[in-house]
Amino acid sequence: MNLIEQAIEGHWGERCPDYEEGCLVCDAWREYDNLVMDNKLSNKLFLEELTHTRADPAIRAEMTKLIFRRELK
Repeated sequence: MNLIEQAIEGHWGERCPDYEEGCLVCDAWREYDNLVMDNKLSNKLFLEELTHTRADPAIRAEMTKLIFRRELK
């Protein structure tokens, strides 16, 4: 369990066994899951674009700059 998951669990509680509409705990964990999934999909798309041989070189160059800037922070 990562620190974000620990914080959610500490504030909202453990995940419910089944999702229930209107449950604050379920909604908090769903928001977290959505953020994690969005991040995974974004990373996958960036990596695919960077490694795609037909990708526009200007786009690949800009994406590389963004990645390096992020790593330097």
